[in-house]
Amino acid sequence: MTGSRIGAWRLRPSIVMLFIVMVVPVFAASLWVGYVSNDRMARDTAQRAVERARLETISQTEALLNPMASLVRVAARVGAAQPGFYRDAQALPSMLEMVAQSPNISSVYVGFADGSYRMALRVPGQFKVFNQAPPAGTRVATRWIDRRAPGVAQDRYTFLGESRAVLGEVGGAAVYDPRARPWFRDAVEHKGLVISNPYIYATTGLPGVTVAMPFYTGDTLVGVVAIDLLLDSLSQYLKTRPASPHSISLVVDNEGLVVAHPDTRQALKRDGATLTRVRLNELADPRPALAVAMRISQQRDQFNFSQGGEEYVAMFSPFPPEFGKAWQVVIVAPLDDFVGEWKANNRKLLLYGLIAIALQVLAIYLLSRRIARPLEQLADQVVEVQNFQPPHTEPVRSPIKEISSLADAVNTLQGAIAAFSAFVPRGLVRQLIDSGQRLELGGRSRFLTIMFTDLESFSTWAEGTPAQQLLERVSAYFEAVTRAVNAESGTIDKFIGDGVMAFWGAPALLEDHAYLACVAALRAQRRMAELNAQWEAQGLNPLHVRIGIHSDAVLVGNMGSSERMSYTVMGDGVNLAARLEGVNKEFGTGICVSHSVYREAGERLWLRRIGVVTVKGRRQDMQVYELLGIKGAGPDLEAPAGVQRLCRLTDQAYEAYERSDWRSAEEQFRAIVEAYPEDRLARVMVLRCHQAAHQITPE
Repeated sequence: MTGSRIGAWRLRPSIVMLFIVMVVPVFAASLWVGYVSNDRMARDTAQRAVERARLETISQTEALLNPMASLVRVAARVGAAQPGFYRDAQALPSMLEMVAQSPNISSVYVGFADGSYRMALRVPGQFKVFNQAPPAGTRVATRWIDRRAPGVAQDRYTFLGESRAVLGEVGGAAVYDPRARPWFRDAVEHKGLVISNPYIYATTGLPGVTVAMPFYTGDTLVGVVAIDLLLDSLSQYLKTRPASPHSISLVVDNEGLVVAHPDTRQALKRDGATLTRVRLNELADPRPALAVAMRISQQRDQFNFSQGGEEYVAMFSPFPPEFGKAWQVVIVAPLDDFVGEWKANNRKLLLYGLIAIALQVLAIYLLSRRIARPLEQLADQVVEVQNFQPPHTEPVRSPIKEISSLADAVNTLQGAIAAFSAFVPRGLVRQLIDSGQRLELGGRSRFLTIMFTDLESFSTWAEGTPAQQLLERVSAYFEAVTRAVNAESGTIDKFIGDGVMAFWGAPALLEDHAYLACVAALRAQRRMAELNAQWEAQGLNPLHVRIGIHSDAVLVGNMGSSERMSYTVMGDGVNLAARLEGVNKEFGTGICVSHSVYREAGERLWLRRIGVVTVKGRRQDMQVYELLGIKGAGPDLEAPAGVQRLCRLTDQAYEAYERSDWRSAEEQFRAIVEAYPEDRLARVMVLRCHQAAHQITPE
C-alpha cells in the first residue's frame, strides 16, 4: 500500500513478552478448574434427578395401563368361554364392578360381530342422552343395542343410582355401530389386545385411551371387549412428582401430541366446537418445543441446552417395546434447580477472579495500546468491506511488520470485493461471506423455493422497440423484480434474456422460503403495475410479467469450472419452476405455483386451483394454483373482497370439473366470466369444459 512503512518490530515476540510477565493464564486456569469441578457436580446431580423422574414416570404409566389390560384379557376370556354371557343382562353387575375398580375407568363395553353393543359407564356431569339429562342422583348407566332381531335396532340407556337402583330409562333409534369404530377394527385386525392412541372423550372432554381385545368361538369372531381409561391421574402424577421445582415432565406420542401434561387444561385446545390434543410446539411453555428442536441438532436423547440466558437439562426416553405404544417421556429442567449453593460459590469465585483479571487486563491494555490501535482500524476496514462501503478511514500505519502487511492485504481485499460484487449479486456475496463457505466447486441437496419470471410477448414487443427504450424499460423491470426478491431475503441467481431466476433458502437457511417467494412475486407484480401506469401515461405499451414458483429438493452450490464458477441451483425442481412460468400463457394467469408451494404455505395465501397440468418430461401430472394475494398482509398484498370471492367461485367450479361434471362446471365458469369479464382463466376453462362435454379434441 502507498505510504505504508514496514516496521522493525515483530508481532509475535511483542505479544509473547507481554503475556509472559503476566500471570493471567495461570490464574485463569486455576479459576477455571474450580468452576468446572463445581459445575460438573451440579450437572451430575441434575442428570440423576432427571433419570429418576424418567423411570418413575414410565413405571407410573405402566401401573395405570397394565391392570386395565389384565381386566380386558380376563373379560375377553369370559366372553370366549361363554359366548352369550355379555348379550344377557347378567353381565351388567360384572361390567359395573369393572367400572368401579378404578376412578380412571370411564366405561366398559362389548361390541359384537353382528353390531350389537352393551356398555356400562360412569355418568359425568353435563351428560345428556338424546338431548335429555339423566335423572337426579344418577351415578352409572348401562346401554344396550340389540341388532339380532329384524327391523330398526333400539339404543336404550338405563340410569342407576348410588345402590344401583334403576332411576329411569331413555331410548331411541340406534345409529351407533361398534363395528365401525377404530377400537373394534384395530382389535380385530391385530387379533389381540390393543391400546388406542389418546383422544378426547366426547362425554367428559378429557383425554383418554381405549384398551380393547377380541374374543372368538373357535375361529369365529364373537365380539370385542374394551375399557375407556382416563389419563387424568397420570397428569396429576406429573404435577405432584416433578423432577425439580421448576421442571416440566410430559408424556407424548410419536406424532408429537401430548398424552399427559401436569396441567390437563394445557394439553387440550378448542378447535371450533370440539376439544383436541395439542402438539409440543403449541404449548404455552416453550421449553419442550425448544428441547425438540435442540434434540435434532444434538442427535442425543439426553443433553443440555441454553435459552434466554438459562441452561436446561433435557431428556427424551421412549417407553419399553413391551409396553406396546410408541410413547416417550419428555423432561426439561432448569439447571439452576440443582446447582443451589454451588452456583453461589461459583459466582463469588468468578467475581473475585474477574476483578483480578480486570486489573491485569488493564495493565496489558495500557502496554499494548500501540499494537491494538492499528488492529482496530483494520477491523473497521474489514467491516466496510463486508458491508460493501467505500473506505472512510486513513491508511493504517504501524511499525509492526505483520500489521503493515495485513493492512496491504485488506486494501487489496477491498478492491477485489468491489470488483466481485459488480458481477455477482451483492446479497449473494454478503450471504457467502457471512456463511463462511469456501469458494470451491461443489454443492449439496437442499429443499428450496425457485422462482422464474418472464415478460409476456417480449420477442414481439422487442422487435418494434428502439434499442435505448428497450434497455431502459427492461432494466426497470429487472430492478422491480430484484428489489422484490431482496426485500424478502431471496437470492437473484441470474438474468436470462427477459427472465429472472431467483431462489430462497440458500446460502442462508429460511424456514418459510415458499411463503417469502410468494410475497416477493406479488410485490414484483405490484411494482410492475406502478411502472405500467407510468408508461401508459407516456403513451407506451405496458409490460406484463409472468411468474412460476416451485418448492423442491435441488442441488445448490458453486457450479461451473475451476476457473469460473457460479453459485446457483440445478435439478428437476428448477426445470419445473421454469415450466410453471410457461403455464401462465396457457391459462392466461399471472403467477403459477406448484402443489408443493401450496403444502408449504397454502394456508397463508389466496390461491385458486388452475388444474392438473402435464409437464413435459415427467410421468406424473402436477396440480397448479394461481396466486392472487397474501392473507393478512395489509392492503398492498391482501386480496380484495372481489378477488377472494373469485377464488371461492373458481374452486367450486373446479370441483365440478374434477368430477367430470362438464356441464355444471361450464355453467359455473361462465358465471365467473359474467361477473369477472377480465378473468382469462375462466374463459379458458369454459372452452375446456365445452370441449370435454362434446368430446372435442383441442387443436
